[in-house]
Amino acid sequence: MITYTCRNCGGQLKLSDAGGFTCKYCGSRAYMSDSELRGNDEFRKKIISFWMAKAVEKDNDYSGDTLWEENGNVSYEMDNGQALRIAYMDKYVYPRMICYLAKRNVVYIFDDSREADLFLGGLRKLIFPEADMKLDRCFPVIKQRVSLKDGKEALVFERKPYFYPAEIFAPYKAEHLAWVISRMENICCAFEYSEITHGDISPSSVFVNPLTHEGMLFGDWRLVGRKRAGVDLEHVRTAAKKISGGDGGITLLTEFLNSIPKGDAYADFEYWDTVIEKGFGGHKFIKM
Repeated sequence: MITYTCRNCGGQLKLSDAGGFTCKYCGSRAYMSDSELRGNDEFRKKIISFWMAKAVEKDNDYSGDTLWEENGNVSYEMDNGQALRIAYMDKYVYPRMICYLAKRNVVYIFDDSREADLFLGGLRKLIFPEADMKLDRCFPVIKQRVSLKDGKEALVFERKPYFYPAEIFAPYKAEHLAWVISRMENICCAFEYSEITHGDISPSSVFVNPLTHEGMLFGDWRLVGRKRAGVDLEHVRTAAKKISGGDGGITLLTEFLNSIPKGDAYADFEYWDTVIEKGFGGHKFIKM
């Protein structure tokens, strides 16, 4: 067994949540060097597993997500006779579909299985570049499909802690609106790569995490179809205007929101990046 002692006080070090070591006696911190990790493959595997477990644990920790509150509940009878009970904060009504914002899930109830198939078919049209697989975190991850009485169908998707429709945090100051636009532009680049149009980018379909500045897109995935130039990029501008609290004196932001989208999402993102650099002084993480 390998033990590590504190160079400051000699106490035995404990593996910390950050992946390094901490001394419970004097509080000193230490990290293993590359040379220490080399030749100790077994320990390296264990520490990587530890980091991954901690990351998953943090990613699924709802204990601090105090913004969510129950504003209603509904029950649907499943084919097996049991009840599918949904406690929700908000619900969004679409043609032949209802979307519920639950604490750990986003639940869609469809009038029939065909509508659910259309929804999943839209999601399956997404393609991710191998070099940027983290983009898959921007899109719904299905947990369960449930058949209900009267021909209805339910699709249950994961809702990560702290993710809410962007409209909940509106109005946004310019510096916060900027990162929301960036997330929407990222999402549009994924659609460009996949050669599709989503068709439902809005303040209620774009979910954002104000702590990490991540974004996810829910909404109506039945509308997904072949690429139609500029449609999603125009929706980005419209959505941003609706949640904006003003441009904060940044003229380039106003110009972007009132501009005609560029020829494709990549060019549009490049344009937006110049707004970030020249209008906001570069990419900065500003806590909400």
